[in-house]
Amino acid sequence: MPTNERQLRFLAKAELEPAVQADVLQQAVEQAGNKIPSGRIVKDVVDRIRERTKVPNPHHVGEICILLPKDNPDLRGKAGYWGVVSHVGEYSCTLQTWDGDYTVKIEHLKSLELLDEDCRFMQQLCIRLRQLNQLASRDSSVDWLLQGLGQQAKPYLSSLHAKLLAAVEREYNLVWKQQK
Repeated sequence: MPTNERQLRFLAKAELEPAVQADVLQQAVEQAGNKIPSGRIVKDVVDRIRERTKVPNPHHVGEICILLPKDNPDLRGKAGYWGVVSHVGEYSCTLQTWDGDYTVKIEHLKSLELLDEDCRFMQQLCIRLRQLNQLASRDSSVDWLLQGLGQQAKPYLSSLHAKLLAAVEREYNLVWKQQK
């Protein structure tokens, strides 16, 4: 039997049937030489089984999701970042955020399940924030605004946020025309 949470973490995230979970643990124990398997061994067995079972990717291009860093060191400091799904693979997606693109496994994404109109608003907001982020000589207060709006996973801006964003765009001569 597993002795710590780390050994079961990948198994729990995989959302496999109970019989398949038991099979994963059995294979992991065998792979560990009939000893207690490490979290890495369990993860490898889960990945192999997922490849065989072909769990469909639930996400779609244009969807708004939040990054869930969990055990991914590449996502440290990105907890709560929202973005737009720009590519969907079998087991991963690419998410465009205000500060870059991240290709992550599906368990590192949580859909906001927004209406199409709200998705369009968030897509346009992401474009605006990315334009500001690309400015090489921006004031550090712009970074503060980008960070805040990049973690505010809501399909609207408060009146003050909208005014601040518009003022910063004017300051840097960025013209934004809302797309329909």
